[in-house]
Amino acid sequence: MLLEFEIENFRSIKEKQIFSLVAESSKSKPDNVFEQTFFNGDSVRLLKAAVVYGANASGKSNLIKAFDVLRSFVLTKLSVDKKIPFYAPFLFDETTSNAPTSFALTFIGPKNHKFRYEVQFNGEEVLHEELNFYPKGQKRNLFKRPIEVKSEGRIHIAKLGQDLKNKELSLFRNQLVLSKFGVDEPDELLSEVYLYFSDGIFILEDSYTEILKNDVANWVNKNIEQQMRMSKLIKVADTKIENISLKEKEIPKAFVRLVEKLGRPIKIMKDSGYLIYGKHVVHNKSTSKNNKKTTFLPFEEESKGTNVLFALGGKILQTLEKGSILFVDEIDTSLHPKLAKFLVLLFQHPVSNPKNAQLIFTTHETTFLDKDLFRKDQIWFTEKNDFGETDLFSAQDFEDAREDTPFDKWYMAGKFGGIPQIKELEFIFQDGTEK
Repeated sequence: MLLEFEIENFRSIKEKQIFSLVAESSKSKPDNVFEQTFFNGDSVRLLKAAVVYGANASGKSNLIKAFDVLRSFVLTKLSVDKKIPFYAPFLFDETTSNAPTSFALTFIGPKNHKFRYEVQFNGEEVLHEELNFYPKGQKRNLFKRPIEVKSEGRIHIAKLGQDLKNKELSLFRNQLVLSKFGVDEPDELLSEVYLYFSDGIFILEDSYTEILKNDVANWVNKNIEQQMRMSKLIKVADTKIENISLKEKEIPKAFVRLVEKLGRPIKIMKDSGYLIYGKHVVHNKSTSKNNKKTTFLPFEEESKGTNVLFALGGKILQTLEKGSILFVDEIDTSLHPKLAKFLVLLFQHPVSNPKNAQLIFTTHETTFLDKDLFRKDQIWFTEKNDFGETDLFSAQDFEDAREDTPFDKWYMAGKFGGIPQIKELEFIFQDGTEK
């Protein structure tokens, strides 16, 4: 479970911004929050979902990109001579354009321990990295990266904590300590933390539909119950599809023979993918209700919205099943607002979300600014100042905002900020330049 995320000097985010899923003390909408107990018996109230609003280019997508960059950095093994591809500082200020990027993530990980992971880096090397956990309420260090350099600056030495017998660990200057525990250095606790990033966080950004469809199809195909639930989700969305059907793509025999000749293993199912079909009723006035004919339509011929629903809806069902964290940029793309709202509600109902999965998404759609859907602390905004810097803030930060405030009307009236300030139409067509 996610508690807080801190970002500094990343893309449009210059000054440190803190995003939190820790619930405020309000008793409003109890189904929107859950209480998570730590290993030591302490507990914290967390939000099941959060929405981020903002004008185009205000930086709301950069919040999700920051999560994606941190996750990708942990999961990527760079060779010694490679620059760090995730370095993207704030470029519109001379003091930050070459300064380090910093992330800090506080979360509940293996064995219900509270963890805090910090990393600071530039384009060449990791400058700081530290992982702490709180097994008895007090901070205990698992590893820290003091910058001790060997081999002409290419090798760093990190020091492991008392739980790992204070060992020293050598690694490339562009490699994360945490990454090694997912690949080279197995450890009962730290390898589980690595898996938190690899298996516990899903991030969906631009053009995810086609890439995700086969992943969802593979998941659905493993279990008849999952396939039935996916079919129900598609049907309840009024797509006129009765259920879905999957068929394995056949690999050409010539390709199979070539692979066998090269002596390499071949995974027909995983590598070939699936053909996805929707089952439709064929209507005929002379046919009885109990004897209707049906036909199957390839998903390539279904609407874009139906394909998005299959990909996004399937990933949501996976997230709910695992109790994971899902980030979605522009959740309402190609979906009717009512349907997108329904998908969000899946996270806030105890029947559909018994494992307390969490959803963070961006949108422009004001349908989600429903006082009956979200609490104040679930609604976030991004806004750029005159210097191009992103500010991140919550509706909770406004003293006069209450739980029964008409959030949508306040937002459209500009009381929360986060909406574009569009110049007059004549400006585009007038002669001369702006003064």
